[in-house]
Amino acid sequence: MASDTIPTVRETSPLLLRSDTSTSVPRRSILSWRPPKSWSTALSLLSALNNCLWAGSVLIFSLYAPLFNERLHYRQMQINAVSVATELGMYLPVPIFGFICDRYGPSRLSLLSTAFFGPGYALAALAYQRQWDYRLMVVAFGLVGMGTSSMYFSGVTTCAKNFTGRRGLALAVPIAAFGLSSLWQAQVVSRVFVDAAGVLLVERVFLFFAVSLVLVGLVGSVGLRVATDDEDEGEEEDDGDEKDWVNADTRAFLKDKNMWWFATGVFLVTGPGEAFINNMGTLIQTLRPTPTTSISTVDPALQVSFIALTSTLARLVAGSVSDYLAPPTPTLHLAPAPKSHRRRPTCSRMSILFLFALLMFLGLSLVASGTIHRTPSLFWLVSTSIGAGYGAVFCLAPTVVSVVWGTKNFGTNWGIVTMTPALGAVVYGCLFAVEFDNGVAEGMPSCVGFHCARWSFTAMAGSVIAAVGGWAWVWGKWRRAGVLV
Repeated sequence: MASDTIPTVRETSPLLLRSDTSTSVPRRSILSWRPPKSWSTALSLLSALNNCLWAGSVLIFSLYAPLFNERLHYRQMQINAVSVATELGMYLPVPIFGFICDRYGPSRLSLLSTAFFGPGYALAALAYQRQWDYRLMVVAFGLVGMGTSSMYFSGVTTCAKNFTGRRGLALAVPIAAFGLSSLWQAQVVSRVFVDAAGVLLVERVFLFFAVSLVLVGLVGSVGLRVATDDEDEGEEEDDGDEKDWVNADTRAFLKDKNMWWFATGVFLVTGPGEAFINNMGTLIQTLRPTPTTSISTVDPALQVSFIALTSTLARLVAGSVSDYLAPPTPTLHLAPAPKSHRRRPTCSRMSILFLFALLMFLGLSLVASGTIHRTPSLFWLVSTSIGAGYGAVFCLAPTVVSVVWGTKNFGTNWGIVTMTPALGAVVYGCLFAVEFDNGVAEGMPSCVGFHCARWSFTAMAGSVIAAVGGWAWVWGKWRRAGVLV
């Protein structure tokens, strides 16, 4: 009988002891460590990519944010409240969404997204059309934010759990699809949903998303499956606290001080990125030649597309390059690969993370230094550098979490770290909003000029440098502990 079984190791943190994690399971379970080739898994992959290709509708918020000011007469702080509600909806519930994915499967989470997207966008359409109080728009976009994260997270978690052999690429592909969603949506919205004068018909955009995203969520509820669900079901029943809200691995994750240092770095980098994406349309308005000129020389839809394209490419590049160059991950405990006569170069994922974070610093510095206000034609450098840095960080950071703390509770663990961008969006978004509102000249509807964004973007650029320093310190501790990232 012994010849019919093989040892296997669960995907837990390499920092935890493994003396009690080996069990005997049928030989077929080794398939769970390879990209499965069944039709079910292929359908799951397509469903995951479809979810992510639609989920990023909130990333085009900057297209209609200026109209909130012009048509609904929202102040910048009120517009920021709407964007902050979106961020809070996107990130604060993610640990709960991760728990749902880990315990009940991503299909349930995709179904849940329909309950957020449909009412959220429908309420937003009514609030815009009837010019209701901005607080109703805040509620609407809070629901949209929750729909975004639940639809996106269901797709990412499906890929992370089905394809553990290529961690970077398994996360990069659905995350890149999420970036592409805003690319095609920005182009469609800016061309289809406009009136004869080229003004965006915001209420029609919201109704379009209310219907289409509900349909996408329903499709995902049928197609998303994790290949190891059936094989692990019996095993989970034997574990003492597997079905607890916080199991042993997650408790260890929460007690790890290095995790909090790493999460702080995520906050310091993604917060400025979120604030820039949400307020880019307003920032572009500050580039107008004079306060009385209503049109800027920079096209917001084109800049949204630049962000989407560069963030998508950065995610794919960062994911594939990190898989190729990163040192072997010890958590799978599979048989060693045959030795090759050719030795490939190695580079830590942290080094690649530093590189892209500094690229984001470059874009923020171009605004903080006044370069963009003096030369608006260079705004594409800001959108592309921040887009690339932002996209790569959102690819590499979850990969680091999966490598250091394992994939068994990846949904819950990464969900905890993902709460930090919400706080970052609040902090840095408010910094920009306060500076913008204080810079509005008397009798003018909005702020125009370098003084509208100088100190807020200086703070954003400085926080990225602080994040790199904190990550470098944590990386040193991991290296001394023998953890290869």
